[in-house]
Order: sequence, then C-alpha cells, then structure tokens
Amino acid sequence: MALVTTRELLDEIATACENSDLVETYVVQHMDIDILKVRVYLTNARFIEVFYNIMTEKVAFALIEGEERTYGKDNAKMGWHVHPWENPREHVPCEPVTFAEFLQEVEKLVQN
Repeated sequence: MALVTTRELLDEIATACENSDLVETYVVQHMDIDILKVRVYLTNARFIEVFYNIMTEKVAFALIEGEERTYGKDNAKMGWHVHPWENPREHVPCEPVTFAEFLQEVEKLVQN
C-alpha cells in the first residue's frame, strides 16, 4: 500500500464498504492527521480492525471473531506479511495490499 493520508484511506474504506454485501457498517474510532483506526462490522458477527499510522508507515488489517484474530495482513516489524486463515499466529511474507483488496480476500474466506 502506497503512503496516503488518513483521509484518503478513510475514503477508500468507505467506498469498499459501500460496495460489499458483507459489510453492515463501519465506525471511525480515531482519526487525526497521523493515525486512523476504523472498525468495520460484518454481517456474520465478525469485524475488521484497521490501523494506519502515517508517521511509522504501519498498516494493519485484521479479521476478528470473538476476541481472536482469524486472518490478517500488516507490515509491522518484518515488512508485509499475512496471518493465514489456517494459522493466524503464523507470519508469512506477502505483497502489500489495500483495504479494498483485503476486504475482497475476507469475503472469499468467510463464504467458504
């Protein structure tokens, strides 16, 4: 994901959510010039946590069920990596993704 402003990322999240049948709503938990935190509520009692810090360039997308991450992608500590559906505690290198791409991956995972 290329560096964008927090406003640009929020706009991308809003557009992706509007185009997804899986998304019920989203709530901005925190937003300022440097940090964006959003919770995207899904139709199946799951949600996606979004975290973005423009100063540290950290991006994190995590699918949460109950209190546990069941799938995720982020660039914390070791560069971009995925926490696979089969074993979300694992760290497997991957290419950067946008929120829209991550949401499409989640839609495929939860439909199976």
